[in-house]
Amino acid sequence: MESYYKKAINRIHNINIEQYLNIANKRYEEVRSRGEYTADATLIAEYYRRVVVLLQFMSKDSASILMGMSKVIHPHNEPIDIDRLLDICPNLKEIDFMILRIICCNYLQWCSLLDTGNPIAMKYHDIYEPMMKLIERGGGRISIHHHELVGGFGAFSRSISTSRGDMEEFDISDRALERRIKEVEHAEAYLKAYKLGASDTYTCLRCGNKLIIQENKERCGVWYKIKCETKHCYDQNFH
Repeated sequence: MESYYKKAINRIHNINIEQYLNIANKRYEEVRSRGEYTADATLIAEYYRRVVVLLQFMSKDSASILMGMSKVIHPHNEPIDIDRLLDICPNLKEIDFMILRIICCNYLQWCSLLDTGNPIAMKYHDIYEPMMKLIERGGGRISIHHHELVGGFGAFSRSISTSRGDMEEFDISDRALERRIKEVEHAEAYLKAYKLGASDTYTCLRCGNKLIIQENKERCGVWYKIKCETKHCYDQNFH
C-alpha cells in the first residue's frame, strides 16, 4: 500500500501550476470569478471547521492558519521547510505563492505523521482535504494582510479559534462546489437584468422559490442583497 506521504507528493506534483503563473499583479476579478471565490470560501471555512474539531479534542484554544496541524499533536516535530519542499516538489519553484508553499509543507508533515499510525492523526486524517482541494482548483490570489487571510472571497481571521463553536459541516464535493458557482452566476445574471430595467423574475436554484433583490444605498454607494424568499436559503450581497 502506498504511503500517505508518497500520495501527498504525487498530489502536489499534479497541481496545475499554470493557473498560478503571473497573477500577483492582477485584480481579483481577473484571476477568478465571484462564483469561484465563493466556492473557495466554502473550502476555507470547512478547513477552519476541521481544525476547530481537532483543537477541541486536544484542548487547545487556537492555531494560526500558517501552523502545521502535526505540531498541534507533536509540538517538537521538526517541520518540513520551504527549501526541502522545493527539492521534493520542484514544480512549485515556478509559483511565487508563499501561502501555497506553506500549506503544502504542512500537508506533507501531516502525511508523515499519518504514516507513523498516530491514532489522533488517523482520527482526523482528512483535515487538509479542503485546503488541498482549494489549491488544486486554482485558489486565486490569497495572502496574509495584517491579521487576516484575504482574497477575492473576502477575509478570514488568521487565527483559528475554538471560540467559533461547533459548526455544521460544509459539503465540499465537486458537485456541491460547482452548484455554489452556478448559484452566484445565476444571481449575477438576475442583478444585471434588474439594473437594465428588466422585470423578469428569477427563481432560486436551491429550492425553486422566488429570488428577491433588495437595493441598499449608503455613502459609499449602492449595494444589493439577493436572497431567496425561503428562510435560511440563498442569501448573498453584491456590489
